Amino acid sequence: MEWQVTIDDEVKNVDLADGSTANDLVNHLELHPDSLLVVTDEEKMKPIPLISKLPDKPIRIILVASGG
Repeated sequence: MEWQVTIDDEVKNVDLADGSTANDLVNHLELHPDSLLVVTDEEKMKPIPLISKLPDKPIRIILVASGG
């Protein structure tokens, strides 16, 4: 199945197997799971836990920075 994924302002189409999780998506994109949030790309963004199956809708990955 193909998902439209937005990272910052870059839109990508990502093809993964049906039943893929948010963690599968993060691994496919070679991103570190501790540095991002996966949400639905809608007016009211809803978080997608890494262990959850990807919904059949556009997805946004929000990169976060933290420091101490």
